[in-house]
Amino acid sequence: MSYTKIAPAKPFEGVPKINMPCCFGASPKKPIMFRIAVSGARPISYKIDNLPDGLTLSGAIVLGQVDAEGDYIITIEASNSIGCDSIEMVLEIHPNRVQLTPLLGFTSWNAFGYSVTQAQLEGVAEKMAELGINEYGYNFINIDSGWQGEYGGKYDAIMPNEKFPDMKGFCDRMHEAGYKCGIYSTPMLHAFGCSMDTVPLPPGCTQGEADDRFADERGGIGVIRKEKNNALQWAEWGFDYLKYDWRPSDPYNAELMRRELVAAERDFGFCVTVKARPEYHKYWEKYCNSYRCNIDSLGDWNNFKEIYRTYFDFIDYINKGHYFDLDMLDLGQCNLFPMSYDKPDYGFTEDEQIAVFSSRVITASPIQLSTTFEGVNDFELSVYCNEEVLAIHQDPGGMAAKPYMMLEDGDRMVHVLKRRLYNGDYAFAIFNLGETEENVKVYLDEMSTVRDVWAKEDLKDSETITLAAMPPHSVRLFRTKIKQDS
Repeated sequence: MSYTKIAPAKPFEGVPKINMPCCFGASPKKPIMFRIAVSGARPISYKIDNLPDGLTLSGAIVLGQVDAEGDYIITIEASNSIGCDSIEMVLEIHPNRVQLTPLLGFTSWNAFGYSVTQAQLEGVAEKMAELGINEYGYNFINIDSGWQGEYGGKYDAIMPNEKFPDMKGFCDRMHEAGYKCGIYSTPMLHAFGCSMDTVPLPPGCTQGEADDRFADERGGIGVIRKEKNNALQWAEWGFDYLKYDWRPSDPYNAELMRRELVAAERDFGFCVTVKARPEYHKYWEKYCNSYRCNIDSLGDWNNFKEIYRTYFDFIDYINKGHYFDLDMLDLGQCNLFPMSYDKPDYGFTEDEQIAVFSSRVITASPIQLSTTFEGVNDFELSVYCNEEVLAIHQDPGGMAAKPYMMLEDGDRMVHVLKRRLYNGDYAFAIFNLGETEENVKVYLDEMSTVRDVWAKEDLKDSETITLAAMPPHSVRLFRTKIKQDS
C-alpha cells in the first residue's frame, strides 16, 4: 500500500466529466481531428456550440479543417442519464500552432522495444479504450524505433518492414478511434534501437557519405538529405507527430526536418531527442514542441533521479507548446528492460510510481505511457486516470514549475516544486527523494484552500501544508487557491 493516498479510477461511472484542456491548436487549411475525452456512465451524448465553418462533430470526434486564421471559442457539452458537464475551449487556428499542452499518450519503446509490431500497437489502442484510459485525454499512439525497412516507394522514403504491413491503414484506424499517430526517425545514417551488427541496419533520413561537420554516432549524418522525402511519406500515411532522435542534437539538422514538416499537408508535433543541449535552448523553446536531454528511462529509482535532475537545466526555457521531456514512463508491464538488464528486482514500488508520474505532471513533461497494458491492476489504472492530477499536467498556461524549497544533505533529499496555473491557482509537489523519513512544512503565500489532488480530497483552509513522517521515495501533490475574504 502506498503512503500517498490515491482515489480509485472509475472511468465508466457517474456523471460525465470532460477531461480535456481548454485550448487546442491547429494550422489553417490543414486537417483537424480531436476526440472529446469524457469519463462517466455510458451512454454519453456530445454537443458543441459555435463550431467554426469546416468542422463537424461525429460522435465524440471533431473532424475537418478551418480555413480562416483566428481564435474560436466553442462550448463542448457531454451528458448522460445522470447529469452533464461542459467546458469552453479556444480553438487557436494559426500556422504551426500544435500541441499547446504536453503530449499525453502511449509510446512503444519500453513496452515492446525494437520488436514492436503494428498488431501490438493496434492492440494497445483497443486496450486503452476498453480500460477507459483514453477518456482521460490520452490521445497519442506513437511508434518508436523498430518500424523501419529499406528506402523505396512513391517518394523514395523509408518504407516499413514486414512488422508494419499497412502504415496508412494503421493511421486511418487510429484516427477513426480518436487517436493521433506518432512516428520515429533520425538524421543519422542508422537509427538507434538495435545493435550495429543488425542486418539490415535501420536507415535514417540521410544517405551517402558521412558529413564531417557532425558526430559519427551510428555512422554519422549523411550528405544526401532525405528529410523532404520522408516528411511527404509520413504525411501521406497520416502521421501527426515525429520523434527525431540523434546525439548530439543540433538546431541545424533539426531545422532541416522541421521546415519539411511545416510544409507538409498535415500538422506535425515535433520532438527533438536525445541530447538537446541547454546551450541551444533558444531554438528548442521556440521551434520544438518537446525536447529531451537525458538518458533512457527504466524502472529504477537512481535512473529516475538522474533524469529528474535534468529538468533544472531547462527550467527557464519552458513555455506554452514547448516542453522539456523527462522521457517515457516505465510503469506497468514493460517487455524491454527486464530482459535487457536481467534485474530480478526491476521496477518501482507503488510510492515510487506515484512520484515518477507526479514528476511529469508538475514539470509539464510529456506523459508517454510505455506498457503492454497486460494485467493492469486497479492501482495502475488509478495512477494513469486521475482527472485532477492530469488537469495540472494539461494546464493551458504552459508555465514551468519552480523550486520552492530544496533540501539536500547526505541521504536527505526533499524538493518542493511550485507551479502557477492558468486560473491563478498553484500546484505544489512535495517530493521526498532521499533515504530518510521527513517532516515537511510548506508555507503558502496567504491563507488558501488546499486540495489533495491524488486523493481528491479538500483539506482545511491553511497558510501551511504540513506533512509528518513522510517516507523515502514518496510524493504529495496539492492544488491551492488563495482564499478570498467573504
